Amino acid sequence: MNIDKTNWLILEELQKDGRMPLKEISRRVGISSPAISERMQKMEEAGIINGYQANVNLKKLGYPMGVYISAKIRFGQAEKFYELIKNTPEIMECHKLTGNDCLLIRANVKNTDDLERLNTGLSHYGELTTSLVLSSVVDKRIYNYSDKRLEMVV
Repeated sequence: MNIDKTNWLILEELQKDGRMPLKEISRRVGISSPAISERMQKMEEAGIINGYQANVNLKKLGYPMGVYISAKIRFGQAEKFYELIKNTPEIMECHKLTGNDCLLIRANVKNTDDLERLNTGLSHYGELTTSLVLSSVVDKRIYNYSDKRLEMVV
């Protein structure tokens, strides 16, 4: 599927607000609502649009402390560790890495006691390095047509 300028404009609006009405996207992009709907459906079928979700403010839900934890898992402990992190609600993401560390985990916790409890549980499986998020320089990037590095044909 070729992602032309119009598709990029639709994607840009959806990244800003996934619940934006088709009429509003149509007004901003400059084509009819049925054409917007058809293009969105094609991008969904091509796997370019994976879904629509709410952007939850974890601070307002009582989890104000963002942390990144890099982990070196002991030999033979990986499967148990994966099961633990899949069932730990504070863990938002976990990525396998190349380099010195095996995994990078993003979590949100209530306070330092909550962080200590999380680290204690995870440390049974390997060595951890924990970093607190002070602030975010880029929190959510909106990909758009003018970013020429994202030339794309799917």
